[in-house]
Amino acid sequence: MSSNHVTSLVEKAISQVVADFQNNPERFWNERDLHWSLFYYLKTQGVSGEAYPTQLIRAEFPTRKVFPGKKPARGRYDLVIFDAESYRKPEVQNMEAQAPWQPFLDLVGIAVAIEVKLWLNRLRPENMAERVDWDVRKLTEKPNNVQNAYFLNFVQLNFKSAHMMQYYQELRNYLITKKQPGLSILCLPSQLQVQSASNNWL
Repeated sequence: MSSNHVTSLVEKAISQVVADFQNNPERFWNERDLHWSLFYYLKTQGVSGEAYPTQLIRAEFPTRKVFPGKKPARGRYDLVIFDAESYRKPEVQNMEAQAPWQPFLDLVGIAVAIEVKLWLNRLRPENMAERVDWDVRKLTEKPNNVQNAYFLNFVQLNFKSAHMMQYYQELRNYLITKKQPGLSILCLPSQLQVQSASNNWL
């Protein structure tokens, strides 16, 4: 399955979650609810081309990069779809289940990596930036084995409040500054009448 075909199917699955979110936002209580819905639609779209899609679709998958800090550690992507050709290499298939991550991450390409945010509360600007920046770093910083990255922001606020509307605009504007090649960013309000007249893809 070509990379273009995979991304086309992924975007169809995302569009189904988008419709669900705007039709019934109260159904989504946390980010995990969005993850499961997206996984369901990825599976029904046949995005992995596998009888058992968990072979190629994985949750909480580690980044190739080890991020510095007091305790250097890898980040985790919410969902990934492996590049099938790299995953089927004999040297990958013959690895033991508990083998160290590094050899596996060096061999397996990620066709698609997805980060999901559900914005339920108005945060201080610095906290908003911190949450956004961390996901963008995971999706884009080198070394990186991600071919196509998606950062999906679902915004469920009280849009009748001027403060909340302002926060939504600030979030949207900040996300726009993070645009870069290979990274697709969605900013979707729960209320259809609030969304941008142009597009929710930034």
